[in-house]
Amino acid sequence: ALPAAPNMQNPQSPSPPMNNKAYGAFASSSPDMPTAFSGFSQGFGQQEGNQLPSGMQNFASDGGENIAIMEGESQEEAATVDMSAAVQQTLSVVSGASAFGATTNVDMLLQRAKQVKVPDSVTQDKVFFVFNNLSNANIDTKEKDLSAALNETDLPWFTQYLVIKRAAQEQNYHQLYIQLADRLEKRWRHLLKNMVLITIENIKILLVDDKIRTSSSLRSLLKNLGSWLGALTLGKNKPILQKDLDFKALILEAFDKGRLIAIIPFIAKIMESCANSRIFRPPNPWTMMVLGILAELHPMADLKLTIKFEVEVLCKNLNKELKDVKVTTVFKGREAIKEASMDWSSRNSATGLAALKTLPTIPDGRLLAAAASLSGMGAASAVQSAGLAAAAAAMGPDEPQVVLPQAPVQPQGVPLGLPPQGGLSAT
Repeated sequence: ALPAAPNMQNPQSPSPPMNNKAYGAFASSSPDMPTAFSGFSQGFGQQEGNQLPSGMQNFASDGGENIAIMEGESQEEAATVDMSAAVQQTLSVVSGASAFGATTNVDMLLQRAKQVKVPDSVTQDKVFFVFNNLSNANIDTKEKDLSAALNETDLPWFTQYLVIKRAAQEQNYHQLYIQLADRLEKRWRHLLKNMVLITIENIKILLVDDKIRTSSSLRSLLKNLGSWLGALTLGKNKPILQKDLDFKALILEAFDKGRLIAIIPFIAKIMESCANSRIFRPPNPWTMMVLGILAELHPMADLKLTIKFEVEVLCKNLNKELKDVKVTTVFKGREAIKEASMDWSSRNSATGLAALKTLPTIPDGRLLAAAASLSGMGAASAVQSAGLAAAAAAMGPDEPQVVLPQAPVQPQGVPLGLPPQGGLSAT
């Protein structure tokens, strides 16, 4: 009889019971935390035609409760999955969860955000499934599914999930999520108002983080939340109250503390929604005031080109010429600290172009030979002249100069490179 294949169960022994525990790279660090497989399909079905197969819908849900070890596979073999640190971090960012124990910026927002009551895993799975398969074609159906799955007590968690896990990472789907929120607003009043408040809370968490100057991922989250906030407020003809966000104070503080690289793109993303507003589009006085501050900042010497570019793109989106914007004087008398700052370009660099010395260049001998043949000089004398020229260039001004041999003068009427009639060749 042939030996049994490895990892196959003995037909006489009972099969091990199926369980819902995940092992290996997909295991969770705590029983209350969803598995790292959560989110691999998150965002897969955002567009029409990207629906998951029916047999994998529960398997790929964010709850991870339906993940089971295949029959006959040992725990030790599943635990030997070799994943590099870079791959683990990438999968963690893609999933938006605490994959492989790595803390992402989204996890940081969830930890610092206001603690809310989390619904049961069944309700969470339904919400995850709706967003993973949401599209413009089925938005009405998915709105009914959410209305049936959520209760009034689940709304704080749902609002936080939509803002942090979706809007902060998926800028391309902001309009789709806002359409869904508008439909849910008819059932649950003040839903949009609570979304604005939670968005502002998370924006303030990012603004006070010292890493915002050096972390591009944090700045990306801030820009996405700015675009989301502008669409919920200015895009719907609703103001952003000064007590919530003071744009002028934000820019001045960023100028003093070296945070313009984060604040200017953030404000530009908010202001872009003014183009779709009947009230806040130019020449609205508040909008023109913000543009005037940016116009005063734009021509400052040594300001990073990326910051200037954000101001120019904003003016273009609002159909305003930068030269036509009335410049303010809020920066008059203020001095920015430009040393070791991400906002300003440094002029005193030891490795600048001015510190480089010009080296003598010796042309290729073949090029000199070709040029000499056309001018009546031989290749040998041309190479010799090139060497002497290089030596003369390398000498200092006080050293004796090398006299270079002059090329023979070609008589008039004689083709170049040919000796005169009755005489010898120039070479």
